[in-house]
Amino acid sequence: MQTALDRQPVQRTDTRRPNLLSGRFVPLWFLLPSMLILLVLQVYPTLYAFVLSLTRQRRGGFDYVGLQNFQLLLGQSTFRESFGRTLIFSAWYILLVIGLGMLVALLVNRRLKYTGWYLVAIFVPWVLSDVVAGTMWRWMFLKDYGLIQQWLTPLFGPSIYVNPSGAMGIVILASAWRAVAFTAVLFLGALQTVPREVEESAALDGANRRQIFFRVIFPLIRPTFLIAVLLTSMRSINTVGLILATTKGGPGYATTTASVYLYRSAWGESNFARGAAVSVLLFLVNVIITIVYLRLLTDRRVGTQHGTE
Repeated sequence: MQTALDRQPVQRTDTRRPNLLSGRFVPLWFLLPSMLILLVLQVYPTLYAFVLSLTRQRRGGFDYVGLQNFQLLLGQSTFRESFGRTLIFSAWYILLVIGLGMLVALLVNRRLKYTGWYLVAIFVPWVLSDVVAGTMWRWMFLKDYGLIQQWLTPLFGPSIYVNPSGAMGIVILASAWRAVAFTAVLFLGALQTVPREVEESAALDGANRRQIFFRVIFPLIRPTFLIAVLLTSMRSINTVGLILATTKGGPGYATTTASVYLYRSAWGESNFARGAAVSVLLFLVNVIITIVYLRLLTDRRVGTQHGTE
């Protein structure tokens, strides 16, 4: 005679191997083309640059030399000076792009009349290529018929473009002019997430506009601000096309930053091993900037969690 326990169905565990065409693996198949493209265009060239930086070019191939390329680079005054110019360029570039981008975002966020047209005008430089933007700025500062050069001749003389400090200033202004739109859109999107009630409450408590921005608005948009600083910093270090189109790294080496030095070494002098060594150093700088950003963002999240407890 069967009992109730005997009549219960026997539960069997499914020992079949997961099917790669099953539902949970379908997203991976859709991501596979993008992953392959990323592997071919990003991962492989990066790894190959690391290997190439440890070699010395000779006729018919390369010889392994270890860290000799890095020792030669750090011992060259030309490279050290180019790295110093990179720091100067990056400092002014970040200051102008972040400052002007925030100012533009604050003005547009006030919902002024014709805001859409303002955004279109701001985005025009961003959609231009480096070659077009650089050529336009070079023409505006030519000695004979440059429009801006004619305006500034009474103050700075007739040769701003061929002056080392003037050439660096032109490159910084051209690069910042082209990149302001990107940071402005980032900040505008962050500002539009700030509740109006918070600003109105702070105004009713007697806070002025400066206090409302720094004590109420800025803490709320700080993650976006850090992202903008990170992306702007990396872009400033890796800028090549616009500098080459504007001054070609001149006059002399006045606007030859580390990235332009990389281009000249690899493609101008066909010294690909030295160019790879420069690219590795710039890669490490970008990694350090990213780590600092993640550390700041993590500290912010930890502080926020402690504040809410």
